[in-house]
Amino acid sequence: MVNNIPRALEYLAESSGISIEAVQEDQEEEIESYMSAIDIEACETKCEGHYLRKPSKPDKKMKVDHAQLKGNLKKASEHIIVSGTQTEYRRWALTCLFQL
Repeated sequence: MVNNIPRALEYLAESSGISIEAVQEDQEEEIESYMSAIDIEACETKCEGHYLRKPSKPDKKMKVDHAQLKGNLKKASEHIIVSGTQTEYRRWALTCLFQL
């Protein structure tokens, strides 16, 4: 018990910078959270587990245009690796090989 006193004093010193308004706001949020949990539990018991809407199944399969996807991929990766970068990679690889 005596070993906990320095820690208690440390926590007390840290908490001195917290305002009463902040504590009240945190407490209100915790109460709101708790009440929401109670509402969900009450609905679970009343609705017998069907309190959430089931996701709807799509009626049609989406059409995929592979040519358009390929074009979008090329456009998106157009300036990712430029020729200068490839030259740098080759130069780095060669220097690594000569160091062996």
